[in-house]
Amino acid sequence: MIRDTANRLMEKFYGALPYETAVHVANAQKEFLKAMETLIEEQIKWTDIHIQRSHGKKRSHGKKDEN
Repeated sequence: MIRDTANRLMEKFYGALPYETAVHVANAQKEFLKAMETLIEEQIKWTDIHIQRSHGKKRSHGKKDEN
């Protein structure tokens, strides 16, 4: 229900713009979302690295590594 409403609003927004402008705005939105996706994927990768490092250090050294 909310998604349908949001989709209708976006279509009205794009429909109010000249076609070429709507295409440019949509492309800018897609590029922004791709940039956010990249940042999120990088943070997910580092979250996994932090977990592995913290548990690996606890098992092998029993204290923090001083790097």
